[in-house]
Amino acid sequence: MFMRLLLVEDHAVLAEATAEFLRRAGIEVQVAKSGVEALQAAKTFGPEIILCDLGLPDCSGLDVVRALRARPDIKRPLFVIHTALADTEIQTLERHVQFGDVDLFLSKPITDEKIDRLVHELQAVQRREETPERRHSRHAA
Repeated sequence: MFMRLLLVEDHAVLAEATAEFLRRAGIEVQVAKSGVEALQAAKTFGPEIILCDLGLPDCSGLDVVRALRARPDIKRPLFVIHTALADTEIQTLERHVQFGDVDLFLSKPITDEKIDRLVHELQAVQRREETPERRHSRHAA
């Protein structure tokens, strides 16, 4: 499955290693190093997934997600917060984040299993957003 993913990560070495790992899995990746870069890249790159670090130099990953959700000129991607927090800390964070802001939280580093989860979640979102008319016309063709 071909996917476009915007990786928002301010740590240069980690960004490059993660991007390379994702590319080897067949994913087209663009890297943004800050929230401001992410907002610009989301419009021009048109990602299906935004994998965003929680702690950025200019804002939080949650701020990036909220800013992008508020922009009608950006097609709604799968929003994933990628963080170095432990799984128990992620569970606490998930309980406190407003429903609908973030689609998924993943701990670092990225793995094959986490890529599989991204693909599965993206497919689920695409199925939910597909209208009955689009499904019918696709099957009739």
